[in-house]
Amino acid sequence: MTLSLPAQRGFTLIEIMIVIAIIGILAAIAIPSYRQYVVKTRRTDVQQQMSGHAQALERYFSSNGRYTSSGTTCGVADPASAYYTIATDCSTANAFSISATPTDGKSQDGDGTLTLDSTGARSGKWSS
Repeated sequence: MTLSLPAQRGFTLIEIMIVIAIIGILAAIAIPSYRQYVVKTRRTDVQQQMSGHAQALERYFSSNGRYTSSGTTCGVADPASAYYTIATDCSTANAFSISATPTDGKSQDGDGTLTLDSTGARSGKWSS
């Protein structure tokens, strides 16, 4: 009478190493794509804020005949953004320029400055 041992179950070291390598390759592809998507999404958000701010300035201009409330101060306060510094230049009563500069040390750093003026002219990485 011979005793037979049950078959051992589990994974070999080679199988585990192959799975880890596949996961590493997928992560190397997916993570940069995800980061680019996040940067583009945040840029689109600030573009919407800038467009909304320009509309608010136009409403102010329609009511008051100028973009400024006094001196060179714009009649509408600048919107806030966690990833961009939004500033409006109302150096003349009949024109404005809105700029969004990426905040240093945040994910948008190096994305470039976006601008929008009272004529609708845009510069920077505006999506179409």
